[in-house]
Amino acid sequence: MINVLKTKKIKEAIANQPEQVQEIIDNEKEMGICITNEGGNFVTVNPRYLEIYGYKKEEVLGAHFSMMLPPADAKKLSSRHDAFIENKHEIIRNWEVRNKAGEILKISADAGYSEVIFDKTPHKITFVDYNS
Repeated sequence: MINVLKTKKIKEAIANQPEQVQEIIDNEKEMGICITNEGGNFVTVNPRYLEIYGYKKEEVLGAHFSMMLPPADAKKLSSRHDAFIENKHEIIRNWEVRNKAGEILKISADAGYSEVIFDKTPHKITFVDYNS
């Protein structure tokens, strides 16, 4: 289960020091963290996120986050991403995702909204807890 207190602290750290966002997420070793823009494309990820999914950073940056989803869920969860960007609210949920090898993983996720990082447009910060 995702550590909500830890995600809250990371969200606050990013809000207070947006210029340090990459360092803040890179320092998190237990949870995978990705940041997507309002179009759903990866802006950045931390090393743990790459470890969970089995990708290299250059393979995901700029790509749509749906590459991490089972194809049957991609459209539905893309719509949820759009709703999150619009409403800025998401509950903690368990999801099935897919790694680079095509294996299904069960994760717990939390998300945060930010307009103070990178180009100061809407971004979704997703926290992923996965224990193999």
